[in-house]
Amino acid sequence: MLHLNEMDIWIISCGTLRVSAQEMYNGLSPERIASLYAVDRDGFMRISMNALLVDTGKQVVLFDPGAADFLPSKFTSAYGLEIPVSLEQSLEHLGYTSGEVTDVVFTHLHFDHASGAFVRKPGQIAKRFPNAKYHVLKEHYEYARNPDESEGGAFAMALFRQVDRIHWLEDWNADWMELKVFYGHTRGMVVPGIKSSSGWVWFVTDLIPMQGFLAPDVNSGYDLDRSLALREKREFLAGLPGGSEIIFFHDPLTDRMFYP
Repeated sequence: MLHLNEMDIWIISCGTLRVSAQEMYNGLSPERIASLYAVDRDGFMRISMNALLVDTGKQVVLFDPGAADFLPSKFTSAYGLEIPVSLEQSLEHLGYTSGEVTDVVFTHLHFDHASGAFVRKPGQIAKRFPNAKYHVLKEHYEYARNPDESEGGAFAMALFRQVDRIHWLEDWNADWMELKVFYGHTRGMVVPGIKSSSGWVWFVTDLIPMQGFLAPDVNSGYDLDRSLALREKREFLAGLPGGSEIIFFHDPLTDRMFYP
């Protein structure tokens, strides 16, 4: 946990996925990937889903609550989804309940970042955080309703029918957070920056999903536009204030570090 300018910031593990190492890391040799992370004999590696919880004293904001535990088998088998501890248990360990979360912020709506905001109850799917406002960039939401064919299967948009009102991040006005918008991984993905008296904390989501992506020429086969994703990452890192902390969503070994 970090205490920043009267904020509490927590990283919450939401489980892991099993993905092709070569598809995840476009631009690194199999030998180099294996030197950084555990890769099985079939060329697959486990990656994390790390949510972020920010308690400002007035708001309890959860960013990217991972994947739901009731997804269709095509997701759970294809991605080897494992969620050993529920979000409710993780929140309880930190002293919170799901009802105390005031806001859920989605950097984008791929199933591994967004579907965990929902829970299955007898006869229905419901919001996991019943008192929270659900926030997403309107530009991204509209794109996710009719996405590029290459990533159409990555969204779980049907779940958002359970939200009576979606709040647009274009209207967000809390002075403790800044949002940057990117288009290489998916159209209209946001990277939140959290402002504190001691510096910035950036939740870099799939712009820089793991520490190895700090290398300038490494991107992911899961990016919608690989060349644009590389350019956006380089420009973002070049513009970071000194002493910024970055938090990785998918890295199974390192969830945060200072940069540069």
